[in-house]
Amino acid sequence: MIWCMGYPEVLPLADGCVVAVGNFDGVHAGHQSLLAAALARAEALGLPLVVLTFEPHPRVVLQPAVPLRRLSELPEKVRLLSECGVRGVAVLPFNMEVAGWNATAFMQRILADWLGAKVVAVGENFRFGHRAAGKIEDLRGFGAFEVLVAPLVRDSGGVVSSSRLRGD
Repeated sequence: MIWCMGYPEVLPLADGCVVAVGNFDGVHAGHQSLLAAALARAEALGLPLVVLTFEPHPRVVLQPAVPLRRLSELPEKVRLLSECGVRGVAVLPFNMEVAGWNATAFMQRILADWLGAKVVAVGENFRFGHRAAGKIEDLRGFGAFEVLVAPLVRDSGGVVSSSRLRGD
């Protein structure tokens, strides 16, 4: 059974995990591709696959005047993620304090200390930290975990993304 817990609750991850990071709004084909790659790595290492997601969606906090139509609320997202082999969903409550963390603070506090990540899986366009200044190179340079980067998925309409599916 999949678990869903929020920061800073102690997670059931004594031996660490493979963590896929993102909003996963809608759990579309792009997300599914990332999750499949992360699951393969998790199975190879004998570790659980955990998704790190954010609630509320960061855009709600950073651009409150711009309405956001969610493709899936958290309970539906958890159900969809469980169908992709995810064992747990770690929720980071997103607020202005979290938005102000630099890339190093996010990697240390959340990925290393809270999740005990052995592998961090992200899409090729992943950005994080204050003003999205953190890049994949920063994840690799941190040195506490392996970094798996999944290519973007494209279809006849272009890159598959939650923004495109929402019509943003």
